Amino acid sequence: MAKLHLDMDLECDFKLYGIGTHIGGHRLAWELNRLFSWELVYDRELESFCIKTGDLISKHIVYSYRKIEEEIDVSLVLNRVPEGCLTVGQGPNSLDYLLKVNSGNIELESVIQTIRTSKLVTLVTFLDAEKSGVLEAMFELE
Repeated sequence: MAKLHLDMDLECDFKLYGIGTHIGGHRLAWELNRLFSWELVYDRELESFCIKTGDLISKHIVYSYRKIEEEIDVSLVLNRVPEGCLTVGQGPNSLDYLLKVNSGNIELESVIQTIRTSKLVTLVTFLDAEKSGVLEAMFELE
């Protein structure tokens, strides 16, 4: 029996930021809520599986905020856990959290500048979702 392989291009319609901090996820979610007037709350655990074996590698906590009227969809994901990272590469693996922002109203630079005003955040940077290896995981959040 012939096998079919579905090959499709995933288009990234969101912005992805990496955040470095010494605080826990609930505290960072609270800080982002304060900075942006969001309402990030615990949503679920995102599971990461090995591509070759299908075995569960790690679980990553997700905080989410959605406001349909304003077309805002925000997810804060714990990147680094003892079992591993969602991101690939030397640089992105040092980031503690990933912030996925899907909104046409929020500008890239304004998010970075606003987060940098927080004394609880040591680093914030823009990430290319495709190059960081988290594109599929971010689509699972939708």
